[in-house]
Amino acid sequence: MTRSLIDERLAVAEERLRHLYLRREGDEEAEWGAPLADPHEWPSPEDVARLAAEGDRLAHVAWEFGLAECETDLLVTCLLPELNPVCGSAIRFLSGLPVSRPTVAIALSTHGISVPEALADGLLRDGSPLLDGGLVRYEEPEASFPERVLKVHDRVLDFLTGHDAGALCGVRWLRSLPPYPDDPRAPEPGDSQGPGPEPAGEPSPARDLAAALVTDPHRACYLRQGIDGEALPAARAALATLGRTSLLLDPDALATDDSSPAQLAQRTALEARLLGAALLVPVPPPGTAAPERCDRLRGLVTRLDEAPLPLLLYGGHPWAAHHWDTPRPAEIDLRDPAARRPDQQLGAAASAAVEHVHRTAALRAAVPTADEVRQSARRRSAAELGSLARHLVPEVGWQDLVLPESVRFRLDMLTARVRHRDTVFGDWGLRRGGGRGQGTTALFAGESGTGKTMAAEAVAQELGLDLYVVSLPFLVSKYIGETEKNLERVFSAADMLDAVVLFDEADAMFAKRGEVKGSNDRHANMQSGYLLQRLESFNGLAVLTTNLRANIDTAFTRRFDEVILFESPGPEVRTLLWRSLLGASAPAGLDVESLAQAYDLAGGSIRACVESAAFAAAAAGRPLSEDDLLQGIETEYGKLGRLFTRREA
Repeated sequence: MTRSLIDERLAVAEERLRHLYLRREGDEEAEWGAPLADPHEWPSPEDVARLAAEGDRLAHVAWEFGLAECETDLLVTCLLPELNPVCGSAIRFLSGLPVSRPTVAIALSTHGISVPEALADGLLRDGSPLLDGGLVRYEEPEASFPERVLKVHDRVLDFLTGHDAGALCGVRWLRSLPPYPDDPRAPEPGDSQGPGPEPAGEPSPARDLAAALVTDPHRACYLRQGIDGEALPAARAALATLGRTSLLLDPDALATDDSSPAQLAQRTALEARLLGAALLVPVPPPGTAAPERCDRLRGLVTRLDEAPLPLLLYGGHPWAAHHWDTPRPAEIDLRDPAARRPDQQLGAAASAAVEHVHRTAALRAAVPTADEVRQSARRRSAAELGSLARHLVPEVGWQDLVLPESVRFRLDMLTARVRHRDTVFGDWGLRRGGGRGQGTTALFAGESGTGKTMAAEAVAQELGLDLYVVSLPFLVSKYIGETEKNLERVFSAADMLDAVVLFDEADAMFAKRGEVKGSNDRHANMQSGYLLQRLESFNGLAVLTTNLRANIDTAFTRRFDEVILFESPGPEVRTLLWRSLLGASAPAGLDVESLAQAYDLAGGSIRACVESAAFAAAAAGRPLSEDDLLQGIETEYGKLGRLFTRREA
């Protein structure tokens, strides 16, 4: 059986150390440190590459870390005391120190290298492959160079001696990506023929990525994916053609480790290079992760970008260059061309949810269905939106609305925009331009109690959607940029949900813009502009309400798809409202038309009157009476600050 390279070099290093020991012990005639002749000739670079491809671990380390012959032997010498106590005793005798590990001087002398030669060649110095790669380290870095004690990294010891079974050891934030057994895009591991010619009419993102890695294997790449999660399958397939495995970074596990960014980067790079792997790093959209987690990931990526290993970043959003401290990576868009239009972009929360689903499935060697991805993304987006908005399950339908015909017609047109947008924007090819999405925006303007929120609820029920009510004043912050971040969180989460998003009291953000006299005016205008821009790129249904339409800038109102005015109801509509709300509980002989004619109230106020009267009657243990209704009207007039005159209906 052919001996492995590590066995051969260990035997050579052990014999050289024994020879050095004997010379030091009593042979005064021999030149100090003269090594024995090497009985095993060091293989050529081609043979080292071949042995590495065949699985020889020492050859792999020498090839991956770019070690020269002498550096490889120095590494093996550091292994001797870890494997053979006799070698440790010899090293203690030679160094005169109470340590079994070799000093720099002993390691160099074992192979006949003087300290000045080592300094001239940069051996065992900062910047050398052995130290920079994390293969060995100084135990006493403050000592003089010849007396510094060398220790081989425990992970390297396990790897070279085969005691790790090729598995990840102690790096909890890395996961080995298994093959996709049913994925035709994934070649068999070990197929290192490189990307071949592209079959006509069959584009392959994996081949494009493999070609980019062959051209510049150490330049970071950013893989843009869509809801189908193209990044991980394409990366695994491309790396398999290059003979590399895939290590996937788990951001959740990374967040629980308290190591410094430098330590994280060194351990991550060492593990990836020992296993001959590329590193796959999910990149969260800006603003979707906690700042400390983003800073931790940014620090790690910055250091890994300088390491000589393939670094593949991926996400479902455009690369945010301003958010990273690294040179701009090579960007490869893996999405289907039909999914690259601005009106089909995933929101930030949805993008993060999609990535999490595909990452979890990839670790199980599974390929999730599109429905599974969408459902998971919706659940995650709903949780995100639920922390910023009030979730309502619509219980009001068209039959419950009492509105003028003109308002009902505009509401019908609003629902038609949502129902038929695929036909208009897809089949008919109508394009809005300007980066506008396929969503619909509406402004409901009118006094309080005229039915704006109730109409939004009815629209949601008619479309079979949930309703989320957001209070814009709640999102407004005095800190610069925080308002925009809050709004982005709302829109990003809502982008993935089939829901109606109702923004209450919109005049807080869309007030008429005036002359900029200070920083407050400037920031208010910026916030209004951001909200308007985000509404235009929104792909869902957004409804904004205001009690003060006169305060809203006309430049804003023209941007809405529908502007619906909810005016105070006239006598005929008030009659319908009274009858609808009273129902079968109406007092016998009540003249509803006279009641509606006598008291000018909006729909919300009429509902409040009926409720007050009903509770009063229930407390007295009798049916609802006309006096109860008049008392309810008087109470409501008092809340409105109006003079009440009792008139018999």
